[in-house]
Amino acid sequence: MTTQNIAAAPPVSLEEYAALPKHPRYELVEGVLKELMAASRDHERTVIRTGRHMDIHVDTHELGEVYGSNRAYVTVPDSPATSRMPDVSFVSNARLDRPELAGMLYDGAPDLAVEILSDSNTLAEIAQKVSEYLNAGGRAVWVIDIDARTITVHTPNAPPLTLNDTDTIDGGDYLPGFTHPVADLLPAQ
Repeated sequence: MTTQNIAAAPPVSLEEYAALPKHPRYELVEGVLKELMAASRDHERTVIRTGRHMDIHVDTHELGEVYGSNRAYVTVPDSPATSRMPDVSFVSNARLDRPELAGMLYDGAPDLAVEILSDSNTLAEIAQKVSEYLNAGGRAVWVIDIDARTITVHTPNAPPLTLNDTDTIDGGDYLPGFTHPVADLLPAQ
């Protein structure tokens, strides 16, 4: 997804952010609204494929809930606040009942956040998101690079692990029992 800075005003609060109309979509980054732009066909196919396989596993084993790209997570609650919307996310049963901020924003990061690279993403932007998710209590972040056909798994206190489309990804202790061929999460070649 691409982002565009649409505000140079005083920092936007979590309450103001939560009250915005849902379309267009925004992330809140250090108090500044960033509009999320339309995604490519391959990007959206990857969102659906990844989310579908995760959701089937999570539902079958009653592990929690899987969300699409409209679920907002407050990764930095202090002013200026930051709220991110990963492409796909998983929240375990143990963390589902957290109180929401501003009536609809998840307080913290999901157990697993999935970010799919877009042409407009910079490496610094993705590194910042990974850091925010992990620092806000996330247990893992998957960064999917459709062009390279890889998934890089980020977890706290461990070096990133990059898997290619001949590998199998597993959910470790953050998405127990999940294993799936990386190729099946990516668009067909």
